[in-house]
Formats: sequence, structure tokens, C-alpha cells
Amino acid sequence: MMEDLRQVDPALPQHREDHSPPISDKRPLDVDAGVMILDDSRLTYSQAPGNQATATIDPVGPHATSDTDKMGFTKVEIPAPENGAQSSGPRQALPKGLVATRFNHYPTSNSSRHPLSPSSTVTSSSFVECDLIDLGADISSPSREFSEKHVIPNARDGGGEADSSDDSLLRREIMELRYRLKSTTARAEIAEEKVERAERRIGEIKSTVTSTITEIEKDTAPLSSKINELSTENAALKEQLRDAQSHIFSLQPYRKELTREEVGREYDDLVEGISDWVSKFMDPYLDDHEKGVEDLMTATRRRPSDALKLKQVIHQYPDLVHGAVFPETDEDIIVATIMRFINENIFQNIMYGSIANYVEVLSFVETALQNHVDPKRDLFAIRTWTAEAYNAILSSRDFKGCREKKLRELTIELASIFKIFCRRDKIDAFFRSFEQICIKPAMQLYEKIQVSTNHFYFDINPYIVWGGDGEMQTSTDFLDNLQDLDCKNIVQNRKAFNLTMIDPQPTKKELYHHLLNVCTLTPALYMRQIGCRDVIKEPQLVRRQRMLVAWGPQEKRDRFQENGDRTLLSHLYYAKSDRERQEAGGWTNFRWGG
Repeated sequence: MMEDLRQVDPALPQHREDHSPPISDKRPLDVDAGVMILDDSRLTYSQAPGNQATATIDPVGPHATSDTDKMGFTKVEIPAPENGAQSSGPRQALPKGLVATRFNHYPTSNSSRHPLSPSSTVTSSSFVECDLIDLGADISSPSREFSEKHVIPNARDGGGEADSSDDSLLRREIMELRYRLKSTTARAEIAEEKVERAERRIGEIKSTVTSTITEIEKDTAPLSSKINELSTENAALKEQLRDAQSHIFSLQPYRKELTREEVGREYDDLVEGISDWVSKFMDPYLDDHEKGVEDLMTATRRRPSDALKLKQVIHQYPDLVHGAVFPETDEDIIVATIMRFINENIFQNIMYGSIANYVEVLSFVETALQNHVDPKRDLFAIRTWTAEAYNAILSSRDFKGCREKKLRELTIELASIFKIFCRRDKIDAFFRSFEQICIKPAMQLYEKIQVSTNHFYFDINPYIVWGGDGEMQTSTDFLDNLQDLDCKNIVQNRKAFNLTMIDPQPTKKELYHHLLNVCTLTPALYMRQIGCRDVIKEPQLVRRQRMLVAWGPQEKRDRFQENGDRTLLSHLYYAKSDRERQEAGGWTNFRWGG
């Protein structure tokens, strides 16, 4: 035993051969000075009667008991806890291993138990409790084993008793250290087993996750391939759909039909807009007739070139020259002049004359389709192709520049005709008004009917022409077409002239003598529908040609002219004619052709 102690602590004194503990001097033991307290064993001394010192060791377990045998030695027992092992921490199943086997076979103590204070408890939760085993409950105190194998004599001699107590304390301390070592080793083994189980569990989880990922990849691979296959198939189907749509559109004829009512309303809006605007800018001259004539003549003398331009335009249309001699026709003559300009430069000029080369090519193709291809195309197919071709040209970006250029050119040309009526400081606004009210709406209407499947067209017949000798001649077709004309009687304040409303019906001879053609205001609008297999329907009259007439006896018409004021345009036109008559020998007389 002493060798074991020396192995633990080499500083212990060497004993004699008889292995008896050293005997100190026989002096009374100072109990008060010899109080010792160990960390885990709670060893204390108390003074006994007869100068005998008694060593008392607090039990390690929560219910440790002590007793004195017949020899006077003190035995300390740590009984097992009641009702099995107790633990303040979580209790888990005992692992199947060396540790569980080792700590399941310690005998429990049947000694008497008494509770101790918390301060006297040797064990602590730091090494008694663990996750798997409650060591403080399953392990008996090593002091019992020590007390069964080693009996400490309760020497009644003074020095021997003290040495025996020291030796017992050292042995118990060694046993306590061994117990701690065993507890630590047990916890380490338990921790190792927990680590091993955790590693195995982690391995199982990794294996499961890996297998799951592998299965997902196996399942995803065919899906990805299927997605790519479907995407390719979808693209191919879209391409086939576009081809089918293109084929269907090529089989379907181009159809952009405009109704008579729609085109007729837009034409009425154009004419009414021009008439209202002309009335607005002519009001300063017509409100005070004498002052208006004076201002116009003054402007003619100051700007003879502007006046000459208007006279030349009016001279191109003999019916307008004839209408200018009747009172209250200034606005009518100006509106008629504007409509003649629009009809000639827009309505009757294919694509405004800005792309003549393209128009020639289209005309060549139309002729080839009608006469040279086999099988020959009917008029409906040719008209459909032509309308679609013009629609493509009008929709192109290149034609946009041509349209804007032609818009400026036509505006300048038309506004320059009437520049004599505008002051120089307002010329810009005057030109913009011609563009917005006259030229631009007319171009929009023309482009609309140009791409229509049905053929809309304008026609005008003034029924008054210049003769070979410079005389005005009337056409007898005027009376024949009277039912297709929209006539206004200037003698009766522009009341509509309708033969069906006259009772009794006048004869043709009466019409010849009493109905006078004054002038033509606006052209007529027609629509012609083209059917299949060269079926051309008769033209339908959409809007009749507007005209001014004078209906009544000759005396009534002469009296109307004499009582009325001479028009501004007649002053302007005949002012130059007077000088020319002086140079040429007089003005040729007007006569009716018959």
C-alpha cells in the first residue's frame, strides 16, 4: 500500500522495514490546528473526550453512512440511491458496450441512510451525469471497497492514532482520485460511442442524400431531354403555322371594301370644310363690298403678279368665268377653283405623280395579267392585285418622304393662287390653313379609296367650254343629265332645283330657254363594283355634281344681275381684259352653243 502511495506522491516519507507508520512525539494533538478539508471527501476532525481525536469523513454519496467496528475503526458506506439511479439530467438508454456492462454490477449498500446537506455532497453533475449514464447512481462509493479490505485501527495511543488517521485519509483520497479517473474514462468512452454513432448516422444520411440526388438526376435527365424535344417540336410547329397562314393569305383575295356611305361622308366633310374656311377669309372683303373692291384693286396694282396668277387660273375654266358675272358668286368661284385643283392634282393624278416609274410598272403588270398570262386573270383579280400593290407602296417608309414633299409642293402651289387676298404679314398662317384644310384631307381621302377593292373615282363636267374663236359654248348634255346633278338656283337664294318638284313638268324646250347653267362647283363621286369573271357592274352615283343654275324667265335673270353687286373676281378678271380689249380691238361676245 505504501508503494502505491509513493507511486502517487514520491514525496511521502520512507517507512521502516516493519511498515509501521512513524510515531511522532507524544504530544497532545492540536485538534484545532489540524482541521483539514478536502475538496471531494469533506474530511473533518473533532475533539473526543480523553484527548482522543476522531476522524469523520462525510460520505460521497447523497446518503452515505458511517459506522465503527469492534476495533474502533470507522467504516464509511455510500449506499445506492433509492428507487434505482437518480439523475438530474436527461435519462437515455444504456449503450450496449463495455461501459454499460462495467457500471451495472456494483452492489448497493443496505446501511442506514441519512440526508446530507448539499455542501457535503462529493459528486457533482459535471462528472456524475452524462447523456447516456447517471454515474452517481450506478457506481458505489469506492470507500466501501476500501473499508472492506482495509481496517484502520483506532489506535488509542496518541501518536499512532494520528498516523493511522493520516494514512486512512491518504488512502481515501487515492480511492477518490481513482474513482474520478474511472468516471472520466467512462464519460470519454461514452462520448466516443456517441461520436461513432453520430458518424454512422451522418454516413447514413449522406448515403441517403446521395442516392436521392442520384435518383433525381436519373429522373431529371429524361425530363430535360423531353423538354428539349418539345421545344424543338414547338418551334417547328410555329414555323409550319406561319407557312400555313401565309399560304392561306395568298389564297384569300385582298379585301378592303369601303362603303358608299363612308366615302360619301368623308367627301362631304372635305367640301364643307373648304367652304367654311373660304367664307371666313373672304368676309373682310364681302362685308363692305365697295371697300372690298377698293382693297382688292389696290392689292392688284401693288402685286400684279399675284393678281395675274389668279386670273390665269380662272381663265382655264370658262364656266367659272361665266359664273363670275353673276352677283354673290365670289365664294362659290373660289371653292370651285380649289376643288378643280384638288381633282386634277390629287384625285385624277395616280399617287400624286410622285412615283411615275412605279405606276408605269404596275400598269404594265396589270396589262400582262389581263392579256398575256395563261390562264388570264379576270378584272376582279387584277383589281385586287392592284389595290394590294398600292397599299404596300403607301405603307412603305420610302413613300412617306414622297408624300410629305408632295404635300408641301401642292400647298404652296394652291395657296399662291389666292395670295392676292392675304396680307404679307399673315402669309405663313394663310399657307398652313391651305395645307390643313384643303390639301391634307384630300390626300387622306384619295389614299383611302386607292387601296379599296371597290373602285371609287371622281368625274366633273362643267358643260361650258371655250370655242375655237374664243367664245363660250354650252353642251346640250347639261339638260340630258339634269337628274344626276345637284343644282342650286341662285335666283331664288340657292334653293335646290328639282324637276320632280315642278308642277307641271317643264318641257325640254322650256328648260332650254329658262334654265341657265351658271357654273360647276364640285365634281361627282362614283363607285364601281367589279365582280368575278369580268363582271363589271354599272357605276353607282355616290355624290352628285354640284352646280349653280339660274331658273326663270330671261327678264327675271337680267333683273337679278342688274340689281346685284358685281363680284370681286369679275372686277379682278375684267380689269386686265379691258386693257387687252383696247389692244386687241374689243372683248368677244358671249353666245350659247346650240
